[in-house]
Amino acid sequence: MDPAREVHVASGWQLADSDWNHWPDGLRDDEIWPLAAGLEVSGVEVGVYAATDELSADRVARRQSLVAAHRLPVLAVLLSLPAQRWPGGAFTGRPDAVAAEVRSCASVCRRWGLRTLGVWPGADPSTASWDSFVTGVRQARDAADELGVRLAVEYKPGTMVPDAAAALELVRAAPGTGVLLDTGHAYAAGEDPADVVRRLGDRLWHVHLGDAAPGREDDDLPLGRLHDARPVLAALDAVGFTGVAAFDLYGAVSDGGQTGRQAVAESLAHLGNRR
Repeated sequence: MDPAREVHVASGWQLADSDWNHWPDGLRDDEIWPLAAGLEVSGVEVGVYAATDELSADRVARRQSLVAAHRLPVLAVLLSLPAQRWPGGAFTGRPDAVAAEVRSCASVCRRWGLRTLGVWPGADPSTASWDSFVTGVRQARDAADELGVRLAVEYKPGTMVPDAAAALELVRAAPGTGVLLDTGHAYAAGEDPADVVRRLGDRLWHVHLGDAAPGREDDDLPLGRLHDARPVLAALDAVGFTGVAAFDLYGAVSDGGQTGRQAVAESLAHLGNRR
């Protein structure tokens, strides 16, 4: 086993690529899996906008075949709720529909043996009602919990959950939920993600790895390009994190500066050199 991969297995958490890192390059599932299998990762995170599409029965079956062929499992699922698809708000505008999406995603997570479902509430801006947001999150939490799956909410500047403090407030208001930390979003919010890891402790259920400058939350730069990755990795080990950390590099690829393979390779190089 490659030394860079071995350290993550030994540390108790797994390193993954994300399929959406390769969407801007126009790659399909049957192209993404062999590509990821050639990288120093332990699996793939699957991005979902609508369960009827990305998690349709046919597509799940095809992915199962790819998992078997390349010995590269699905390690995580992220349900993204962007404003373009939820113009009136997601948790705050259509909580029943969000809960239904969560239920569909959680059903597939259970089939794949995953205990955590990530969700990004991009359609719920900071100007929306906090109480309505919390109520919607609780409803989605219950939908996931019925299937034995935990809900981890991703924070990002400009949304209802803009920073770590808001994420901690949310898990207190909606017990039974956890936090998805995107290190790039933390840097963009002016936070030290290693400190955030320590603050979240056992409420940290999933991680996205990337980089960003302050105020640049959509850049999704390769891990380690601007900031030393070692403190974050050390913090994950120190708190006993046992989940999945996946590269989220969509912005760096979608701006045309590099391919998904190149962005992941750069991240792996920084990770390997700075761990």
